[in-house]
Amino acid sequence: MRRLTLWIAAGLLSALMLANSLAAGQKKSTKDAEVCTGDFGTSVHFMKTPSEAAKQAKQDEKLVFVLHVSGDFEDPDFT
Repeated sequence: MRRLTLWIAAGLLSALMLANSLAAGQKKSTKDAEVCTGDFGTSVHFMKTPSEAAKQAKQDEKLVFVLHVSGDFEDPDFT
């Protein structure tokens, strides 16, 4: 049982280190920021504003899901 716990802890630690190194390599400057519209390789299409999404949803007779995310995305330790 002790050995299993040790393996799990080692796996979690290595996963956290890998995620941290990947996040550090993906930093973008504010100048390179783009408007988040499109599908980003998913079946969900992201709109620029909630009102624009509501108009499109009304035309398509679909629901709107609004996700509000805030934070300092340039500092990975902050968010």
